[in-house]
Amino acid sequence: MKRTLTARAVKKFVGPPMVLSAALLATAHAQTPPVAPGGGATSSGEGSAAVPASGENVSDTGTLSAKLPTVVVTGSLIKSSDKIGYNQVQSITASEIAASGATTVADFLRQSTVNSASSWGDNFAYGATGGAGIAMRGLSEKYTLVLVDGQRVAPYAFPSNGTDSFVDLNTIPLNMIERIEIVKTGAVSEYGSDAVAGVVNIITKKNFKGLELSGGYGDATSGGEATKKFNVTGGFGDLNTDRFNVTAGASFFQQNGYTLADRSDTQGQDYTNRQYGLLTKGADYWEPNGVGNGGAALSPCPPGGSVVNGSSLLGGPSSGNACGVNTADGMSLHPYEERLNAKIHAAFKISDTTEAFVDLWGSRNTTETKQGYAGITDGTEAYDPTTGGITQVSNIVPASNIYNPYGVATPLTYTFLGQPETLRTTSSFYRAATGVKGSFTTPSFGDWDWTASFSHSQSTVDNTDSGILNVAALTNIINNGVFDFANPAATPNGLSGLYASDENEAISKLDTVDVSASTANLFHLPAGDVGLGVGAQFLHESDTLSEYAQQAAGLAVPYGLQSIDGQRNVAALYYQVDVPLLSTLSFSQSGRYDHYSDFGGAFSPRFALRFQPISMLTTYASYSRGFRAPTLAENSQSTSSGIQQAVDPYSPTYNPANPQGAAYPVLTRGNPALQPERTQNYNLGFELSPDSRTDFGFDWYKIVVKNVIGTANMQTLVNENDPSVVVRNANGTIAYVNIGYENLNTLTTDGFEFNFRKSLPTALGTFTLAGDWAYVWHFKQESKGATVDFAGNDEAIDTPFGASFPRWKGNTSVSWAYDKFNTTLTYLYTGPYTLTQEAGPGSTASYSQFNLVVAYNGFKNWTIYATVNNLFNRAPPFDPLWQEFPTATPYDPSLYTDEGRYAEVGATYRF
Repeated sequence: MKRTLTARAVKKFVGPPMVLSAALLATAHAQTPPVAPGGGATSSGEGSAAVPASGENVSDTGTLSAKLPTVVVTGSLIKSSDKIGYNQVQSITASEIAASGATTVADFLRQSTVNSASSWGDNFAYGATGGAGIAMRGLSEKYTLVLVDGQRVAPYAFPSNGTDSFVDLNTIPLNMIERIEIVKTGAVSEYGSDAVAGVVNIITKKNFKGLELSGGYGDATSGGEATKKFNVTGGFGDLNTDRFNVTAGASFFQQNGYTLADRSDTQGQDYTNRQYGLLTKGADYWEPNGVGNGGAALSPCPPGGSVVNGSSLLGGPSSGNACGVNTADGMSLHPYEERLNAKIHAAFKISDTTEAFVDLWGSRNTTETKQGYAGITDGTEAYDPTTGGITQVSNIVPASNIYNPYGVATPLTYTFLGQPETLRTTSSFYRAATGVKGSFTTPSFGDWDWTASFSHSQSTVDNTDSGILNVAALTNIINNGVFDFANPAATPNGLSGLYASDENEAISKLDTVDVSASTANLFHLPAGDVGLGVGAQFLHESDTLSEYAQQAAGLAVPYGLQSIDGQRNVAALYYQVDVPLLSTLSFSQSGRYDHYSDFGGAFSPRFALRFQPISMLTTYASYSRGFRAPTLAENSQSTSSGIQQAVDPYSPTYNPANPQGAAYPVLTRGNPALQPERTQNYNLGFELSPDSRTDFGFDWYKIVVKNVIGTANMQTLVNENDPSVVVRNANGTIAYVNIGYENLNTLTTDGFEFNFRKSLPTALGTFTLAGDWAYVWHFKQESKGATVDFAGNDEAIDTPFGASFPRWKGNTSVSWAYDKFNTTLTYLYTGPYTLTQEAGPGSTASYSQFNLVVAYNGFKNWTIYATVNNLFNRAPPFDPLWQEFPTATPYDPSLYTDEGRYAEVGATYRF
C-alpha cells in the first residue's frame, strides 16, 4: 500500500514539471536547424558567471576565442564555465578569509552578511555549548545546510535552542580550507529539506604538495583572550603524474575565556545609567511580610555585598531593599576553548578517467563555561520525576533556624558564592568517507561525469555540570541552621555537601550514500547544449540525548532537562535539466523527491531563468517549492527545558500600573504527529561586470514558510491560565508552563543583498574595494493573534527564530597590495533595532568596527602577519533584554561579543 501511495505521489508531483521540461525541450529542439559548435552560448550551471558557454569562451560577436575549464559549482548538478548561473554563489578563498582577520571558521562565517540573525556561537551557554552554527537570511540554523566537500555531515549532537540541528563549524581545521561557496537562495530541489535559506559548502584542500607550518599568538588588549594557534599542512604525490596524492592537515587552537569581571563595562554589573538598565548582581534579601510584600537586606550584608534599592536589582524585591553581591567572576562572556582537528584526503587514479578517494576527518574540542552562582529564590524549582513536571524547592526559613532574625518562618532569596556553576563540554567528531568518480563519453548523448560515495559521521558531546546545588543539602541549610547567611565565615563548613556534579551525553550519527551523474552536452540545440544531471541519496539519521541523571531525578538544582531518542531513513531522487532557449536566454528545471520514514514524502521543484543580453550583464530569476522536515528534537520522544518571557497578570507580585515581564520555565515536548513545513522561495538578481576588475551584484529574495513548527505564544498561554498548561506554585507564582511543538502559521521574509568589487592597479600598488551588504525588508509571522513584522526589532524573542533582527548588516574592505606587502582594512556594520519587550519605547544602537590585517612575504619561504580586530575597541550596544539568565550580558550574544580590541601576530613557513 505504501509503495502504491509513493508511486502516486511521484506521478502527481514529479509529472507536471517533467512534462513542462519536456515541452520546453521540444520547443527548443524545433527551432532553426543546428549550427556549428561555438555558434551560441550554452546553458550555465548555478553559481557560475557572466562569461559564455559551457566549455567555450565566445566573444560578444559569437566568435570562438578560447577554451575555459568547466567545474561543478555548489547549487548545480551540471558542470559549467559560466561565472554567474541561475543564482548568486559567493565564493570566498582561503586568502580572503585570512585577510578578514577572523580567528576561526566560525568567526568568519558568523560575521558574514548572510548570517543576519538567529544563530548562536560558542559564547552562548544554553543548549549547544561548545558548538557554533550559521543561520542565513534571519531563519534559524536548521534552515541552513552546511556541506563539507559537497557532502552532508552529522550535526552537533546537542541541538541549539532546543530544536535547531546544525553542523559545528568548530570541527573544521582552518588551514585545510581551500574556499567556501555560499548559495544565497533556497536549494531544496538539489540538496533536500534543510537548504531552505541557502547552502554553505566548505571545500577543503586536495592535491596539495609540500609542507606548510603556521602559528600565531594573540590576546585582547583588555586581557582574558590569550590565543595560541598552530597548524601543519602537507601533501605528497601528484594526481596527474604520480596517479595519487595524499593531503593532510592538523590544527591546534587554544583560547582562554573571560568573564564579566574581565571587562570594564560589565565588571560592576551596574547598568542603571542605561535605559531599562538594572543592577545584575546576586540578590540576598528576606521577605518578612511574605512573598511579594517587600524585601529587607540581610544585616550585615555578606562580605562583598552592599545594600541596594530592591527594585533596581535584577531578581530583587519590587519594593524595600536587598544586598547586592558581585557575581561577575562567575559568569563567562566567552568560554575557555581547546580544539584539536585533523583531516586527511587520499586520491588514487584507477585509470585515466576514474579516480577513487578516501577522506578521514576528526576533531576533539573542549569548552569550559562559567554559568553563574546558584542560589535559592521564591521560584527555585527542581524536576519532579513522579509527575513529569517541576516542583518548588522551599525557601521558607523556619523560625527554629538560628540565623532567621525574625522569629517566624520567612522567605529568603540568597546567592551562594562558594563556587560558580561550570559546564565542561567535550565534543568529539569524526567522518570517514570513500568514493569513486569518473567520466565517460557516449557517441550520441554527450560527455558524462559520475560519482558514487559513502560516508559515516558521528558527533559525541559529553557535558559535566559542576557547581549545581544538591537539593537535600540546600534544604538542610534552609531548615537547620548550619550556615550563617550574613556571615559565612562564622560557619566555615556550612556549605558542606551543597555542591554537586552531573553528567550527560548526546550522540548524533549520519550515514550517507550518494550517486550522481551529469552532462553539460546531452545534445546540441541551435542556442547551445542541453545539460542533464540526475542522482540519488540515501540517509540514515539518529540522535540520542540522555538526561542529567541527578537533575532528572530531582536531586539537584538548577535543572537542565533535554532528552532525545529518534532515528529515521531518508531516500531521495533528484534531477536538473538546463535548456538554452536562445543564445542569450536559458532555462533550468530541477526537482527532488524525498521520502522520510517518519512522516512520508515531499517533492521540491525549482524553475529558473538566466538572461545574458550582453557579456557584461547576467540576470537570473528562480522560483522553487520545498519543505523542511521536523528535526529529531521536534518530532521524536524528546523533552527540553527552557525559559520564555511573559507578564503574569495572576502573580501575587503583579502591579497593573507597572506590569513587568519575567522569564519563566517551560517544558517543551516532541510531537511525533508533526508535519513538515512547506516553503516557497523567490529570487531575482543580476551581476554586472563592465570589465575584468569590476563586479556589482544585486539580489532580491522572498521566502515563505507555511506550517511553521514552533510552540504557542507564551503570553497567550499565561493569559489563558489553563492549570494543565500554566502550573503554579503554592504561593501563586508560575512554576512552569507545558508546551508542545505544533504546526503553527505562516512566516514570510524578504530582503535585498548587494555586493561590489573594484580593483585599481597603480604605480603605488593595487587597491581593491569590496563589499557585501544585506537588508531585511520584512520578517512577518502571526504572533499574539496578529501578523507581526520582526524585521528591525526584537519581538521574535519567543518565536522559533529567537533574538534580534537588525535590518542592515554589511562588510566593506579596502585592500592594498604593494611589492611584498598586503594590507586589508575591513569595516563591519550591524544596524539598530527597536526594543519591544520593555515597558516603553527604546532601541538598541547600531554597531561598527574595523579590522586590520598586514602581511609581509619578503623573506624566503616566510609570510609574517599582524592582525588587529576591533581597532577602536568598541563595546557592543546595550540591550536590556539580555541582562537576565541565561547570558547575563548587556548585549545580544547572538550578534555580538565583548572581546574588545584583539591583536595577533603569526607566521607561515613553506618548505
